[in-house]
Amino acid sequence: METNVVKVKLWGMDVGYLSWDKKTGAAIFEYEPSFLEQGLNIAPLTMPIDSPRSQKQLPWIGSKEKLYQGLPPMIADSLPDKWGNSLFKAWLRDNNIPAKKTSPVDHLSFIGKRAMGALEYEPAQKLGDDSAFSVDVQRLYEFAKQVLNEQETTILNQENSILWQDLVKISSSPGGKRPKAIIALNKTTGEVISGQGIIPDDFQHYILKYDDNSVYPFAKLEYVYYRMALDAGISMMPSELRTYDGITHFLTQRFDRNGNEKIHTQTLAAMSPTSDSYEDIFAVIRRLNLPYEDSKQQYLRMIFNVIARNVDDHSKNFSFCMNRTGTWQLSPAYDLTYSVDPTAPPYSNRHSLTVNGKNEDITYEDFETIALNNDIQDYKALIDSVSNAIANFEDYAKELDINEKLIESIKSDFIEV
Repeated sequence: METNVVKVKLWGMDVGYLSWDKKTGAAIFEYEPSFLEQGLNIAPLTMPIDSPRSQKQLPWIGSKEKLYQGLPPMIADSLPDKWGNSLFKAWLRDNNIPAKKTSPVDHLSFIGKRAMGALEYEPAQKLGDDSAFSVDVQRLYEFAKQVLNEQETTILNQENSILWQDLVKISSSPGGKRPKAIIALNKTTGEVISGQGIIPDDFQHYILKYDDNSVYPFAKLEYVYYRMALDAGISMMPSELRTYDGITHFLTQRFDRNGNEKIHTQTLAAMSPTSDSYEDIFAVIRRLNLPYEDSKQQYLRMIFNVIARNVDDHSKNFSFCMNRTGTWQLSPAYDLTYSVDPTAPPYSNRHSLTVNGKNEDITYEDFETIALNNDIQDYKALIDSVSNAIANFEDYAKELDINEKLIESIKSDFIEV
């Protein structure tokens, strides 16, 4: 495969060029001079276009931290996590390409135009026709499980080779551990088609999170948390549950798509690689000169994650979006759910981001300190609104027939403030 150089594109413009240095194990990125003239600061805190390095056409070197795989953080955001990486490795195997001979730049070529956000990469690995196709959710879900559980033994016979191609097209770019698919949904007819490429006007872009039909109701719990978050005043994209052949999956509309327009998006991990606290998010909001409403939103999300025990609050679960004029804003919230693993050691159930220097045993006083240090108005009312919203957990969970013992177990783990 060995793609030595890829062109990075945004909204039809050439952003720059990315190459892989085998000796250093890191990528080298250079802005295209014509892009610098556009005045679009697509990585304002890590690779600003008005910095001396960019203006002098000096290269930006990729980060060797594990999360970034030798790529500049802005570009590393385009790579998927566990599930997408599993598909890429399986695709390499089935195309007789040794994984050791590929680099992250090759992976970007594989992603091509299918990255989350608006960045695209050329040359792109051709994966058949780019037009939208009808998706049999349940059949694709069953095949996804086979690929995930039997990565080394999945055999591509004539019957499932088309399924495999479809799975790669719609499932190899999103982040996260659990299997997902990029789809488009017609809410009137219920028809599901692939969400990569141009979709018809009567469809909307969604991420479908497969539920594995285990005793643990991942999809239903995430929907309960979605409803509680809305009650708390937290901004989220429209989400819903849909059942296919008796299995319920969670669907959420994409915030990096507006019709067929792509919206440039950067996670906190890409925007500010050293961030490891909620205070750091507020600092990024200030550095980007975002409105007070974004700070208020972030405060609500922090309170919600702590009280409702969403400890999987790592730096890729917070994002910022930029429109075509270069204006940034905090993205809607996403991936809100109960994420404590009672079978894991206590240290693994601590918050990924700290609150007032703490990732466990967080108190009302810590919320108060954060509010005062970040000029959050009426913070007591905001804390109360989140607490009142989370009090709806039991009712919402029972409406979905979630096991009562599980409801009580989760409810008893909530933090009282």
